[in-house]
Amino acid sequence: MNNENLLTERLAIEDVFARYAHTADGYDADGWVGCFTEDGIFEIESDGNRTQFIGRQALHNFICAHIRLLPSTRHVMANHLVNIEGDHARHRCTVTGMLSRPEKVYTFISGWYESTLEKVAGEWKIKHRTVHADNGATFIEGELADHIKPLLGWMAANGTAA
Repeated sequence: MNNENLLTERLAIEDVFARYAHTADGYDADGWVGCFTEDGIFEIESDGNRTQFIGRQALHNFICAHIRLLPSTRHVMANHLVNIEGDHARHRCTVTGMLSRPEKVYTFISGWYESTLEKVAGEWKIKHRTVHADNGATFIEGELADHIKPLLGWMAANGTAA
């Protein structure tokens, strides 16, 4: 692949992740699920525990729960690393997520994403995305816990342990 094609593909991959963030934060569940392959996996890892949501229905259920139970978020991704090998790619980036509440803006997630992607019908789609949370302890205790516990409870009841 020449440098021009490589740059075009890299920008298309970064657009998938921008769309992923904007659709989640904009309450567009179908748009968020559309970023994934049919058998896509979204996985949350914190303190060695992993919970997965596999396939479009599970992904849809997850993002709807996220929108309902943790509204007013903003996902910010930076430091993108992309490795493209034909119709497959690996991606890694830093993530910070903010949660706006009347009393304060919280950092609800700090960590990084690791993803694999596939090109499907000419479009890049997420095959497997893992978010690694650095701040898992704040989910259980402290001022953020009250806001995030409903989503954590839903995830425990509806996700698949990995």
